[in-house]
Amino acid sequence: MIYDKAHELAKALKFSPEYRQFKEAKERAGRNPDSEKILHDFHLKQLEIQTMQMMGQEIPQEKMREYEKMGELLSMHPSLRDYLQAEFRLMQIMTDIQKILAQALDLELPQSDKRIN
Repeated sequence: MIYDKAHELAKALKFSPEYRQFKEAKERAGRNPDSEKILHDFHLKQLEIQTMQMMGQEIPQEKMREYEKMGELLSMHPSLRDYLQAEFRLMQIMTDIQKILAQALDLELPQSDKRIN
């Protein structure tokens, strides 16, 4: 029963406008091998910074400048910018769903937002 509901939710997400926009943007961005590399490098840098934050480590200013510079570079390319925006919207939905589930089960998540209903 629970797994059936999880599959229903997954199907609803798969047919959502946000997911369709994400897939389309990913396809457009992936047409250019250079764009794929830029996105890959950006995601690696993003993961590195997030990992440092989660471990409570201070992020060196130089590392943050590199990350910000990469973000600025990405924002100048419409297909990459569209991809990152679509990715953000989809990830926001998934984060909201996780928070809703955690709140329903009285689980505490780091930085949990109590405003989600």
